[in-house]
Amino acid sequence: MRRQRKLLTSALGIKAVPAYHPLMEEETQVFLRRLLATPDEHLLHTRRYAGGLTLSVIYGYTCLDQRRPECVDILSNRIASGGGIWPVDIFPALKNWPLWAPGSGFLRNAMVWKAKMEEFVEKPFEYTLRSLKYGTYAPSFCSRLLEEMDNRSEQSMFDLKWTANSMYSASGDTTITTVMHFILAMILHPEVMDKARQEIDSVIGTERLPTFADRASLPYETWRWGVPHRLMEDDVYRDMFIPKGSLVFGNIWSILRDESIYPNPDAFEPERFLKPADPLTEKRRDVRNYVFGFGRRTCPGAHLVESSAWLLIANINSMDDEGNVIEPVVEFDNSVFRTPNPYKCTIKPRSEQAVRVISQAGL
Repeated sequence: MRRQRKLLTSALGIKAVPAYHPLMEEETQVFLRRLLATPDEHLLHTRRYAGGLTLSVIYGYTCLDQRRPECVDILSNRIASGGGIWPVDIFPALKNWPLWAPGSGFLRNAMVWKAKMEEFVEKPFEYTLRSLKYGTYAPSFCSRLLEEMDNRSEQSMFDLKWTANSMYSASGDTTITTVMHFILAMILHPEVMDKARQEIDSVIGTERLPTFADRASLPYETWRWGVPHRLMEDDVYRDMFIPKGSLVFGNIWSILRDESIYPNPDAFEPERFLKPADPLTEKRRDVRNYVFGFGRRTCPGAHLVESSAWLLIANINSMDDEGNVIEPVVEFDNSVFRTPNPYKCTIKPRSEQAVRVISQAGL
């Protein structure tokens, strides 16, 4: 684990992420053109964006045919999270349950998922190795670290291969969840969308799309709207004994609804982050100190995920044809990421000028 986190930190630290900005901008432009063509398929386009960006950044793989499975969807929540709590998590002895016995469906699923997981680990990594060998590679997480390796030992290759896969499995779903939360929030709070639109127009006008050069400040309200950790050894916290193997949840929900930091916490108010505050208060209200985890377990890909989500969010508006708010049913799935269930909305360009800007972006 320590070796893998070291790899992640070296290639995804705050100084390394700007190298991936061109990839993010390119994938964002592709996303907008897809959204312009078939706005009703916004969830599919979001998944394609997350999958395409993840493959590019990690393996240097560009998917030209968007119908290919790896470009349509990345490793699903059902594999990454198991779709919730399984009986074997509570009763470990069930791992020896015979396949023919009633209730063994989870074992059969595990066999299929294990084979699929190995495929997701091996094939993209082999692609990067081949492209390096023949000099056709694009700069990526894997290519950078492979070039820096003095000795490609079995252990170092194993660490890199599985570190890359962990990024592939996790970063896509976090991006999808953030973007789907954002679109949902804009549908439910059109007045916030209007303010965001006015702010973007005042900074960049209507002749081009936002880029990272425009990123002076960012309201983090979408992040405010955790994944559990497991103890590696026995511990004591405030005189409470916690045995090895226990699942521990940081109560992020409560932290991000502390009224002393976030007045009116149940309201969606991005402008709360633009109000002047002393350095200590500003640090306490910065949700990035909480939503990406704590201490040594902080998400090493936080800067990458945040940057890609910001760029995408800065380019999205959602309204129906009449300019009326669409009230979706707000429900969430049972995965660890708590992604909103599919909902209906209509997304359209603001003007013919917006269509031209999107169509010509990156060309």
